[in-house]
This record gives sequence, C-alpha cells and structure tokens, in this order.
Amino acid sequence: MGSEILTLQLGHYSNFVGAHLWNIQELSFQYGSDNPSEINHDVLYREGITNKREVTFTPRLLLVDLQNSLGSLPEQGDLYEPIPDCSKENVIWEENSIEVQAGPSKIKNKFKRDLEDPIQSTNVLTKNYNLEETVNVWSDFLYARFHPRTVEVVKQYQHCNENTPFDVFPLGNAVWKTRQFTEDFTDKIRNYIEECDNFQGFHFLTDCTNAFSGMTSSCLEYIRDEYDRKSVLVFPVLPSSYPNINDQIEKSQSILNDSVRVINLALSFNQFNMYSSMFVPLSVGSKGWRQPGPERKFNNLKYNHTLPYHSSAILAAALDTITLKHRVKNSSFTLRDLIADLTINERKASAASIQIPFHIEENSDLLECLDNWNGPLYQSITPSCNLGIRRLMQHITLRGIKEEKLKKPMEKVGKQIELPAYRCNTIEEMLSLYLSYTTEATANNVTVVHSPLSVKTPFPKFFNNNGSNQQENFQSIPLLAGIHNGSEIGDMLESLHTEARKIKIAKFNQFSSGGIDKDDYEECLDNLFTLRENYEDNYLL
Repeated sequence: MGSEILTLQLGHYSNFVGAHLWNIQELSFQYGSDNPSEINHDVLYREGITNKREVTFTPRLLLVDLQNSLGSLPEQGDLYEPIPDCSKENVIWEENSIEVQAGPSKIKNKFKRDLEDPIQSTNVLTKNYNLEETVNVWSDFLYARFHPRTVEVVKQYQHCNENTPFDVFPLGNAVWKTRQFTEDFTDKIRNYIEECDNFQGFHFLTDCTNAFSGMTSSCLEYIRDEYDRKSVLVFPVLPSSYPNINDQIEKSQSILNDSVRVINLALSFNQFNMYSSMFVPLSVGSKGWRQPGPERKFNNLKYNHTLPYHSSAILAAALDTITLKHRVKNSSFTLRDLIADLTINERKASAASIQIPFHIEENSDLLECLDNWNGPLYQSITPSCNLGIRRLMQHITLRGIKEEKLKKPMEKVGKQIELPAYRCNTIEEMLSLYLSYTTEATANNVTVVHSPLSVKTPFPKFFNNNGSNQQENFQSIPLLAGIHNGSEIGDMLESLHTEARKIKIAKFNQFSSGGIDKDDYEECLDNLFTLRENYEDNYLL
C-alpha cells in the first residue's frame, strides 16, 4: 500500500487545473496485467463502494468553489445515487411568498452529452469537440468522476457576481471561520485521513489572487495545528489572462483590481511560507503580479493564453509529471524527501518548469536530440522567475521516452561513438550527464518514467506538427518537467515585494474592515523580504 496524499483545490482557476489533472490521471489507468502501470494510483486515489455495491476508484480530493460555478455538475457528483433531502419533502408553500429567479445555465455541451450516452461514450476520447468554444467552467471538460464528499460550495458568494465579488483575502478568512463551513470541511479532511493506512501529507492547488488566498491560508493554519508532522506542498496558481478593460472609468477600476491582486499575493505568500512545507507558484504568464504579462512560449505548442481551458492544461501536465517521483511504484521516495531536498536554508519557495512536448524526431534518438539541443532544456512556469543554470537544486522528471530511443545501435553508431554520452546505458544516466554539462547545479535529481502523458480528449488539441500549424491528433506525448530552487526564486520574491511595497493598504477599506491593518501589512512585507534574503549568495546551497 502506498503512502496516501490528500489533494485540496480551492478556487475556480485551481479547479480548471485540477480538472485537467484528474482527467490525465484517469486516462493513464492501465487495466489488465500485460502492461502494468509504473504509477501507484493509490497515492492520490481511494477505493469506495456505491449504494448499489459497485466498487469505485475516485480521487482523494476536496475542492471548493462558489455558487453557480459547477455548471452541469451536481454538487454531490454524478457517480453515486443522490441522497434524498428529507427536509424538502411535504413542504407547503404560500403562493404569494414564492419568488422565482432564473438559475445558472446547466446546459451540457456535446462532450458531456456524449459521455452520458452508452453508445457515443465509447468513442469520446478520440473525437475533437472544439471545446475552446464550449468550455465556460471547469466541469465542462471534466472526464473524471468524484466522490460525493469531494465538492464544497461557498453558499455566500456567487461565481462572477460583480456586485458581491469574492475578491479580497479577508473574505476567504471570514468564510473559513463560519461554523458550518469549518465543521463540514474539517470533517471531510478527517474522514479522508482516517481511511488511510500510511497518510503522508497534502497537495494544495489554490487561487492566490482573490479571496481563496485567505481561505487557503486559514485551512493551512488548521492543518499545521492538527497534522503538524505531515508534509504540505502548495501550488498557488495564477491565471494568464484577466478580462480586457476598455472604458476609461473601468480602467481606473482595473488599476485598483491589480493592486488588490498584489495585496492578496503578498499576504498569501507570507502565509504559505509560515504554514506550508514548500510552495511553488505556477502560471504561464511571465510576470504574474499586477498583470500576467506576456505568455510563455513553448516549442511545438500553439495555445491561447486567454483561455483558462488552455493555460490550465499546461500547468496540469507539469503537476502530473513533477509529482511522479513520489508516486511511482517500487520507490521509497516520499513527499517529505522531495521537500527536504529543495528547502535547504528555509528556502520554502521553489519554481517549476516544463518542456511540452519533449520532442524527438521520429528517426532520431535522445543522444542526438540532446547533442543538437538549442537553448534551455525547459521553460519556467513560475511568474517573474527566469531559471538560470547556477546554484540550482533541482528535481527533473522525463517521461514517455522508450529505452530503445536512447542512442543508435553499434551497427549504425557513426560519429555518436565519439561522444562521452554514448557510454550511458540508461535514459537517467544520459539526462544526468547532460545536466551536469549544461548547468552548474549543486544537485540534479533525475527521474525517468516510461509512461507518456495522455493527451486524449478532453485535453486541448494545441500541438503543432514539427512547429507548423498543422495539428496532429496525439494520444500521448513525452514531456519533461522540473522543480527548482536557486537564486532566481529570490528575484521572484523581490519583484513581488517591490510591487507590494508601492501600495498603501490604508486606501483599501475592504482589507482594513476585514482585520488587516497597516502594521499587519508591514509585517507581511518584512517577512517576504526576510524570505527573499534566504536566496542570496551568502546562503550557499
């Protein structure tokens, strides 16, 4: 039995990332014994049983979102029979007391309708549904199915309600402190953990630019109090696009919104540093604080960064890959080991990277690919952080490359035999050698998993064919991703600190009325600066 992990997702964009992540997980299941999976799915999944005595295998997951954010997904999911609400039976309504209001649209798109059709569902993974046109919320492309206790809806706030936005850190704190929410959510956490044989810790996916930053901070504080010895890995996710502002009056409001996001980020990063074991900010926007900035560029990938459906898929692909190290079978490596490797000298913030896909020409091999590689091997997906090559601690995972693609056989070797890398006998050896030549890292920890990343429908069809605009209907891809810790993370923290220092929090009543005054904010900024100092050269790894 593996060491179990409980995943928590808080916020609408984090649930976009999570929907892709669980789709990827489910599509990687390999049924039958001929080709057993390298991945231990028990780490993130749990076995259950329905009222009809049917065995289920669902994510060990809790997620939070707002009213009207679930689309066509029932709050209790659609895998188990709904539990009747007896309180709604035999109620006599007075005709004049009934107010009729239009509810949110729950019309299912073609993908979701086909999933429920016994005939069409057999072909759904190979069809192209043009989901870019029909995805409005994350459940619109959700293939995975959840346990009834998975979803928690914040009843006090509605998704995309401009009149009562859920937009500032204290609002999330306040929701957490309501008795019903806290009791419901902490009971669910406890129930999941009590089911585990060898529980090792938590994965968090969280929005950090809105009020979910405050909710996550309160949740982390609770977990640190109740489960102090467990590892907590937090992935704060930032959208790569915000709504366009055209009107001049709205532009002034946009500037205020930008400042609110920066304050939320500063407050949440401070809390993540206090209560998590490690946190890794994620975004395909290159800047990330006031505005996302230009999108990151990837070879052989043409994506629309303004679509959450696209940007979240890239982050999910990275997450699935960088967590493989503590999810593969026949390995004693744990989440605690990953965190211990990367958080020396209290460097709790780390960065992430990806190369999607990791492209090797059809008639080529890994040795030839690396020997001819131009530029960085990976692209940062952490905002305001361009990864260098010096003083890095890094965990790199390469997946989807078969051992026969390592190098040319002796009868066809040619000039390859003159290269030092030709002496390598495994993909892990060769990639480790390449990194030792191309980076000045203090330590490179390389993991190789032969299972590729599944990109069947509903994953976006945004791959180019050899860099052209012609799309290929890929079913799976090789991919490289990593987690890194080095001086560039200090630069990221300094850029956030600089932006946050410019803001006079006293001008933002929604924070002061929520209990965060000038002194609290100054203490937060001082803590961020102290964390940033941990990445200076005098703190050598």
